[in-house]
Amino acid sequence: MYSSHRSWTQLTLFLLAWFCLRPLAPGDLALVHAGPTPAAPSASTYTSDSTELAFSILPDDGPRLEGQSQGMDALALQEGMNAYGKGEWSQARRLFEKVVSQQPESALTPTAMTFLAETALKENTSNGNRLEALDRYKTLLRDYPQSLNAKRAEWRMADVYLSQGWHQEAQSLYERALSHNAQTPDGERALLGIGYTALALGKWRDAELTFEDLRKRSSHDHILLHATVGLASSFFRQRRAQDASAMYDLAYRRWPKSMRMNPLALGRYASIQLDLHHEVIGRGLLLQFYNLYPAHQDASVLLLRLADSLQSSKYLPSAELFYGFIAAHYADSPQAALAAVRLATLRMEQKVEAGGRPVVRTPAGLMYDHPSPDQSVDDYLKQMQAIAAQHDHDMIGSEALYEVAARLEQSEEIAPALIAYKLVADRNSAGPDDPWPAKAGDRLATILRPWMEAAVRSHDDLTLTTLFHRHGPAAERHYLASPLLLEIAEAHDRLGFTTEAGRLYQLMAKGTKRPLVTEQALIGLAKVYLSQRDTAAARKVLERYRLEYPIGRSEQEALHLLVQTMAEEGDLAGLLHFCRAWMLHHPKHPERPWMYQQMATVFLRLNKHEEAVIATEEAFKAGAPKTIVALLAYADLLAQMKRYQEAIDVYHTVVEKKPDQAQLQWARLQIVRGWQALKQHDRATVALAELGQTDDALVTRFSSSIHESIKQERQLPQEGL
Repeated sequence: MYSSHRSWTQLTLFLLAWFCLRPLAPGDLALVHAGPTPAAPSASTYTSDSTELAFSILPDDGPRLEGQSQGMDALALQEGMNAYGKGEWSQARRLFEKVVSQQPESALTPTAMTFLAETALKENTSNGNRLEALDRYKTLLRDYPQSLNAKRAEWRMADVYLSQGWHQEAQSLYERALSHNAQTPDGERALLGIGYTALALGKWRDAELTFEDLRKRSSHDHILLHATVGLASSFFRQRRAQDASAMYDLAYRRWPKSMRMNPLALGRYASIQLDLHHEVIGRGLLLQFYNLYPAHQDASVLLLRLADSLQSSKYLPSAELFYGFIAAHYADSPQAALAAVRLATLRMEQKVEAGGRPVVRTPAGLMYDHPSPDQSVDDYLKQMQAIAAQHDHDMIGSEALYEVAARLEQSEEIAPALIAYKLVADRNSAGPDDPWPAKAGDRLATILRPWMEAAVRSHDDLTLTTLFHRHGPAAERHYLASPLLLEIAEAHDRLGFTTEAGRLYQLMAKGTKRPLVTEQALIGLAKVYLSQRDTAAARKVLERYRLEYPIGRSEQEALHLLVQTMAEEGDLAGLLHFCRAWMLHHPKHPERPWMYQQMATVFLRLNKHEEAVIATEEAFKAGAPKTIVALLAYADLLAQMKRYQEAIDVYHTVVEKKPDQAQLQWARLQIVRGWQALKQHDRATVALAELGQTDDALVTRFSSSIHESIKQERQLPQEGL
């Protein structure tokens, strides 16, 4: 696959080496930092936990030679070791079994048993052979517990368990080996296994602490190498890029050959350098990776990162070359489609920047002419739409469709651009790792926000809500800490979409750290709950507001709403207790008159008329406005308590305030009834005359009835004579 292009690849790498590497000394690289660049998507060097050890083989010097013998067992062991070294597993097995079976008391038997276990592992990786190896090691531990190979067997068995994903068993054996050999190299090797077991279990912090401890206590070079790489892996998994970079850099400088032979570590090191915007050294490491592992499963991913880095650093011809190379040589990989998208986009940008001038043909353009450098905008859009349709359920399709929207926006075709952005924002089939829906939502917010602000200024609720819902899903995330989202929620409420308004208010109440926005969101949410007759929820929201913002800007409104909520809830005893407690703690608050009036209303609902009158009078004394409505309510209450003279005086006050026709007729009618109740017939007659004729049939009927009643009451004494 690669042989026909080997010479071209080598020439390419040679031409690019001058900006990727700067040699200081043989084997060293200069940390030449390029300017900042957007981080490219992470490569697949974020390998799954189950393959952590596949690329990081733990150090093992193999079976240990112990004991001395001059007999046939020594000869058989030596011949077996020779066959083992040549990979002649059947011959090696026969010779080692000869030592174990024929010379069980030989000092060489532990060594032969160890070689038998390792032969089983190397001969065949089937489960049966692994079980055979484990059985051999268990026999060795039982029969020869003091042998050197028994000490190795403890952590070697754990290695076998770990390689098969049996993490708990591996950890148990590693800990056992560590407890038996705490201050020896075997203990250090067991501790190294514990660290890698923690990595396999996803316990990154435990792995970090284990590797740090091992680096402090060990002086063994191989142990230090694997502990350093393991520590770097734990930092990498915790997304601590600076710490991981320091460890990988240390390992690369101290053990360059070992690092180059570890594709997992080398790929991660390169990715971290790019993530930290160390573009030059990152590109150099990526080139090394490709030179060493051109057929590796991550080669296309890392080459794509290299091309992205070159593009962000404005090395456009080189980026074009690598994009074309990936598309041509890794045609069956997802990265080929991505490279095609980015190559076409790069060439289109170059064509737009060139204006009417012809685009200079680069070496990449000559070698990889698909898409053509002379591709028209319409052809480019069709190509991107075709790729988006082909990759409808992955990030490649999202990126292609986003580029379509971006090109339409740059061409000032705003309406189709908005539609395309909306299509990207609505995509969710690629999962949470797809960055393009969020980017499309950001672009939509950038375009639509000025229009929404204009709709707010013109009080156009319908346009405001329509524009808001053109953002796609999770539109509110763009405005979560903005007062604009309050306007959007209020517009939904005014249009009758109370459920959506409540959802937006809830998001603002939970997701913003701006107190003013949170205050208004809580008030709005309480109003929505009240409109939905959910008084319990409204009460909780208002109580939260009063707890968090006791002197907030909406304190008065929150107080009024809380009293209204408790009244609608029917908790009159609780409301009365709240009013009294509030009055006790706010002796000079400007809302005291209003609170007295609320207490009067509660007393009236509880049929405690005397207390209601007292509360009303206290309200007036405290400065409550003597409005016509308040005076009428007060007078009606006095009349109910048969305090007619006081009621008549208050009704006269109402008449003097020039109320509307209905209020005036009611006040005069109640004055008549008051004088009648006091047996003041003359005054009742005068008051009835003042009531006069009215267009209200009900009042006319009442006045006629009262007139007849007064006439009858006047005749009663005469009839008695």
